[in-house]
Amino acid sequence: MKDINLQEFCKELHIYEFGIAPWPLPENAKTILYETNPCPFTAADVEERLLGTTAFTPKSAIVCLFPYYVEHNGPSNLSRYTWGTDYHLVIHKYLEKLIGKLQKTNTSAQFSIHCDTSPLADRYMAYLAGLGFYGKNNCFISPKWGSYVVIGTILTTLEFEPNIPLEQSCIGCNRCITACLGQCLGHDEFKYDTCKSYLTQKKGELTDQEQHIIAKTPLLFGCDVCQEVCPHNQGIPTTPIPEFQQVDPHIDINELETLTNKEFKAKYGHRAFSWRGKKILMRNQEIIEGK
Repeated sequence: MKDINLQEFCKELHIYEFGIAPWPLPENAKTILYETNPCPFTAADVEERLLGTTAFTPKSAIVCLFPYYVEHNGPSNLSRYTWGTDYHLVIHKYLEKLIGKLQKTNTSAQFSIHCDTSPLADRYMAYLAGLGFYGKNNCFISPKWGSYVVIGTILTTLEFEPNIPLEQSCIGCNRCITACLGQCLGHDEFKYDTCKSYLTQKKGELTDQEQHIIAKTPLLFGCDVCQEVCPHNQGIPTTPIPEFQQVDPHIDINELETLTNKEFKAKYGHRAFSWRGKKILMRNQEIIEGK
C-alpha cells in the first residue's frame, strides 16, 4: 500500500523491527506447522493456526518483533522474558497505537491483534516476514536481537507488499541440544514434555523425572539455558523498549507464602509469570530445594 508509510509510523512509535507476512499463508503452511504431539500451550488445531481468530478476511499480516534483552549478572530465579512488564500488555499497547495511526488513513479498514495467546503461528509468520530464522533450540532468532524477542502481529484488511524470508540460518553448533536440561531438542519434533520451561508451568503432580529436570537450575519459572549458550545471543544490544528495561529478575518466595491469591495478583498481575498463580511457583521452589 503506497499511500501508507508504515515504516514511518513504526519509527514514530519505537517499533524497531517489523515485516509483512503473506496472507493467506502459503499452501505448504499446514504441512510445516503440523505436529504429532503439540504442546498444550499451542493450538492443537492446525487450521486455527493458519486462520487466526478474526471476524473478517485479512489481506496482510504486519509482524513486529519486541526485543527484551537486558544484561544482568546477579541472582535470578525467573526466566528473562518475565523480568519486565508482561509482554502481552506491552505488545498490545504498541500495536493499538499503530492501529490508531493506520485507522486514520483508512477508516473502513479492519484490524486484529495477535500475541502469543492467539492460535496464530507467530514464529512462522515472523520468518515469512523476513525478520529472522528458526534455531535448533526451537526459538525464533533475529539477526540483530537474537532469540530474546517476543512477537506481535496485526491482521488487517489493508494490503501491503509481503517481505521474503531471510536466507540466513542457525549456525547449527548444537550447543543448545547438548545443554538442554531435559534433552527435548534435536529430535524430529520438539519434545515439550521434558522442557523445563513447560514443566515449571505444568499443573498437577509431577513425576520424579520431571522434578529432576526442574531441580537442575534455580529458575522457578521458565528456562533460559538453550538461549544462554546460543552464539546468536552473544553481543546483542540491550532492548530499547522502556517497559522491558526496568527489570526484576528475582522473586522472594518467602514473601509469596504471606500473600493471598488476591494480593499476589494485585502485586504481580502485570508480570508474565503471574498467570499460573503463586502455588505453582511455590511448588517449583520446593522441588529446587529438594523438599
